[in-house]
Amino acid sequence: MSSIPFEEFSRVVTESGVEASLDFLEQHFRREQDFFKLFEVLKMRCRYQLGLPLIYSKQPDDLNETQQRQLEDSLLEACREIGILFFKLGKFQEGWMYLQPVGDKELNEKLIRKIEADEESIDALIDMAVSQGAAPVYGYRLLLKNYGTCNGITTFDTQANRFDAETQKKMAEELLDHIYLELIENIKYAVENAEAGSAVENSENVPVSQPEADCRLADWLQKYPDLTAGGAHHIDTTHLASLMRIARPVDNRESLLKVSELAEYGSRLHEDFRYPGNAPFEDTYHDHQLFYNALLGKDVDTAIEHFLAKTVASESGQLGPVVEETYVEFLSRLGKTTEAVEFLTEQLLGKFESLGIAPPPFELADTPESLGKLRDFYRSSDDLLGYAVCCLKAE
Repeated sequence: MSSIPFEEFSRVVTESGVEASLDFLEQHFRREQDFFKLFEVLKMRCRYQLGLPLIYSKQPDDLNETQQRQLEDSLLEACREIGILFFKLGKFQEGWMYLQPVGDKELNEKLIRKIEADEESIDALIDMAVSQGAAPVYGYRLLLKNYGTCNGITTFDTQANRFDAETQKKMAEELLDHIYLELIENIKYAVENAEAGSAVENSENVPVSQPEADCRLADWLQKYPDLTAGGAHHIDTTHLASLMRIARPVDNRESLLKVSELAEYGSRLHEDFRYPGNAPFEDTYHDHQLFYNALLGKDVDTAIEHFLAKTVASESGQLGPVVEETYVEFLSRLGKTTEAVEFLTEQLLGKFESLGIAPPPFELADTPESLGKLRDFYRSSDDLLGYAVCCLKAE
């Protein structure tokens, strides 16, 4: 480095003091795009504005609560600025190091989406977005696109539980869309090849039928009922079975339609490929069909009776009341909260520790009738706090 900046800085310090010196350093490191050193200057400015020594020492700062909050806010703002500057420079890993303490999910998503996902950046980008939680849904989409379904399922099972329920649901929707499209593409390919082969074999000049671009899986199943005859399948059947479990939280109509159609496809597979699931979805595709169709408003009473029967037959062993809580959660999603609270108070509360599958009682009781049932339970259980919360919620 030339001696000129040193000489200029010495002059500014002598003639103009600390604030002008910090201005000089800030401008210099911005021009040089030396953002690591710029951050140190911004830290010094934060401390200077609060009347603190410019440099941290082993002696803790003597700050009141307001000053401490001001210092923390200023430092976080400096982190935000430096993080953005690094991202604009294309150095997203360095930028993420500064943005992590800021915790601005919207900003993280916005910046990460601007990064070109090429061969050089894709691994680090997915790691930052998913493993480090910067933008999990977007990162998960990139992972599925670049590394496929198998990696997607493994990642979901090992990492999704780190995120909130809404993020998990959106990740499940990404996997659902990926598998749904993959299966349709594979079916198209198989059908076109079969029709082309049939035309050649019969020496007929018959054009191969081209399916409509927006054809749904349900349309394929209706048009070609023998798609899975003789053990044929068009996707890794272990992936399809895993999706039935992973997709349970989805709740928008389009996603429910897709997973219902996939369950129908699975139900047509040869028995060797219809792998059993865990209670209450032992018959993987049949049970999930009833579950998803009911959420779409189809055969609701039949599905309720089906899953209620499973609770009667259930033995809550080491895994706890999985079947019972799943039934309560199912009822709540169907809008039958009074029935859900009634089952909860009769079969679960006070008998088992909650597994977190069913909604919490006070969240579940969202109607006067269901809240009244819950209040009566706490009164009969001599639980004043529970009783009081019900009464106060009713006000």
